[in-house]
Amino acid sequence: MRLSALGDVVHALPVLSALRARFPDARIDWAVEDKAAALLEGRTDLTAAHVLPRRALNAALRGVPSPGRLWRLARSYARTLRARDYDVALDLQGNLKSGLVTRASGARLRFGLAAPDAREGNRLFTQRRARVPPSARHRVERNLALASALVGAPLPYLAPGFPTSATARDAAAAELARAGITPQEAIVVLHPGTSGFGSFKRWPPERFGALALALAADGRRPVVTYGPGEEELARAVVTRAGGRAVAVAPPSLPALVEVIRRAELFVSGDTGPLHLAALVDTPLLGLFGPKDPAIYGPYGLRADGTAGLLPVMTQDDVACRPCTLRACPDPLCMRTLAPERVAERLTGLLAGLQR
Repeated sequence: MRLSALGDVVHALPVLSALRARFPDARIDWAVEDKAAALLEGRTDLTAAHVLPRRALNAALRGVPSPGRLWRLARSYARTLRARDYDVALDLQGNLKSGLVTRASGARLRFGLAAPDAREGNRLFTQRRARVPPSARHRVERNLALASALVGAPLPYLAPGFPTSATARDAAAAELARAGITPQEAIVVLHPGTSGFGSFKRWPPERFGALALALAADGRRPVVTYGPGEEELARAVVTRAGGRAVAVAPPSLPALVEVIRRAELFVSGDTGPLHLAALVDTPLLGLFGPKDPAIYGPYGLRADGTAGLLPVMTQDDVACRPCTLRACPDPLCMRTLAPERVAERLTGLLAGLQR
């Protein structure tokens, strides 16, 4: 059980890899919201995904509420879960929403987080609960610690990867070709967007533009990726780069992954695509401000073969960071991160890749 959001579902994928390795013949299903369901498509280590129709449920609550439609949607979803006759439900999310789905699963054992990690009354829906040790700080490590408590033995980090498909590769290639990128051309992908909810975690577009200009001056090919509603943001980056960068809009999440897989380097703020880059082993640099990268940063296998935090940059002289705010009128921690510093760090990372 990890319903949302994009980065959180990515951080839960190592649990799937570890459980599949330990129980190769088990039926392992995943409950996920529709917005993040594309992350689970094509995974051979997953038996099935049960997609919670969040958009339809929200629609039944908006405007003139439709209790009848809401009840029918919820009942249909619960029936689908119960028909699988589960032995265990593992709730990695620990809030009211995931607790309701955990209870609806009908699993004989419902396992989740103990207080204070369980929130919003989640403990009412689980039968057994585990405390995550303080040493497990990162979300990936916390998820693995909870799953380890369930099976009674330490579960190792196994890189989950991301499945590829000809459809996604073709869509990515077509989008890059429309921007004038040849199949042989090396690219550096810059992703300036975040969710609207996390907009205060964005590095300003003028700074992304300055970085793109520096990369182009160094002979690199900057590609700015964006999603629905982010056209103006991407356009601002390209404008600030003096037209030395190109903007592309992959038509699907798997196509975005294939663009990222093509890149020699990926740069973004604290957002879902950063974690996708970690999944496909694209060298990356995460730009972090409000949130603590030790908890939320990109995670994967490092050059020495150990699992842990991948390269990030922060503006450490901002006294109020990291913070627990959900919005900020003036995010100094992102606004004051200089493009010259980021460009210098990228130069070092690129030099290391060429050794």
